[in-house]
Amino acid sequence: MQNLKKRFQLFHKHFPYLSIQEQIENFAVFDGLELNNIQLNTNVFENIKRYIIDDFSKLKTEFYDDKDMKVILQKLALGDRKQYAIYKNKKFSQKRGRMLYKELFDNQIISKEFTREKILKSSKHKPLKKELRRYSAENKLRFTKNFHRFWYTFISPYEDKMEQKDENIIKNIDKNLEKYISLTFEELSNELIKEKYFNLNIVETGSYWDKNIEIDMLSKDINGNYIVGECKWTNQKICKNILRKLQSKVKKMDFEVTKFALFSKNGFSSTFKKEKKDDTILFDLEMFKRLNND
Repeated sequence: MQNLKKRFQLFHKHFPYLSIQEQIENFAVFDGLELNNIQLNTNVFENIKRYIIDDFSKLKTEFYDDKDMKVILQKLALGDRKQYAIYKNKKFSQKRGRMLYKELFDNQIISKEFTREKILKSSKHKPLKKELRRYSAENKLRFTKNFHRFWYTFISPYEDKMEQKDENIIKNIDKNLEKYISLTFEELSNELIKEKYFNLNIVETGSYWDKNIEIDMLSKDINGNYIVGECKWTNQKICKNILRKLQSKVKKMDFEVTKFALFSKNGFSSTFKKEKKDDTILFDLEMFKRLNND
């Protein structure tokens, strides 16, 4: 199975005429579809209509028809991706859920994203509170192909309306696509910060979550220093307020953070760029072209 960067580079080779924004938008949707069979244009919505909505009858045969499996995959696509939530379903037993999860994992439809939360341990001198003794950290699950995530987010829940090409399906995609792409942008941001060009010497990176907070990026460099990052796939420029919120989250973490990294689809306010300190690194969309360099 190719890693994310290799898949993004392959996507770029198929569609080098797309701008970096168009590449990310379409990669978030079509990664995992047979790329030799499509010729994408610059508008992601037109591509969705042509290659997914219009081809629904043909594509649906490639996906699970089992009702329980659909429940699990839709929950994974639309929920918080916590591993144990996949079993918590009144429609079937936990045993059935575990069996279906194993099938998905064996078939490489999903993979596991391991928690990096530091679990507190009780001692004779400092016993844990009752609620903390019951708490257990959870791994998250992710789709190995973006096309599968798109399908179970926007298509599978509305299969009964697809043949009629209900206009509400397109309206739902239009309304929620930006939020959907945000996860792909976050994953690509975690790849970008590892690029040698930036001289950050990153040895470990990924999203971070615990019982109190979730952040898009927690990176560790070769010297054991931590960088915390926030990724924004919106049409608004990032201002200082976003950094303040990130700094507030850091106060709840059990990591000593030395730098902050902000990744923006639409750049940064001029005031913020002038006032930013040396401990803050800004990544605009143009920098993502670095991912296509070998």
